[in-house]
Amino acid sequence: MTTFENRLLKKFTPQNDSPTNKSRKQLKGEELVNFVKAHRSDFDGNGDLLCVEAGYGNYSKDGNAKCNFKPFIKELSKVMD
Repeated sequence: MTTFENRLLKKFTPQNDSPTNKSRKQLKGEELVNFVKAHRSDFDGNGDLLCVEAGYGNYSKDGNAKCNFKPFIKELSKVMD
């Protein structure tokens, strides 16, 4: 990855004192649906970030979001039409 791309990604990387670095409760049911609807455009199409911020994944040491996809989709599928 180039230095320029790394600088662009930094705006999505949580800061050390950010609440996003703390354990997040997995959102469930309507709370998860409402979060996805309200924040789907906040991450410039990065679904992993959306997933992690909903509590279904974590950040690697280099700051990349890693979604735990199966439980995220399973919970969404329970409540969405």
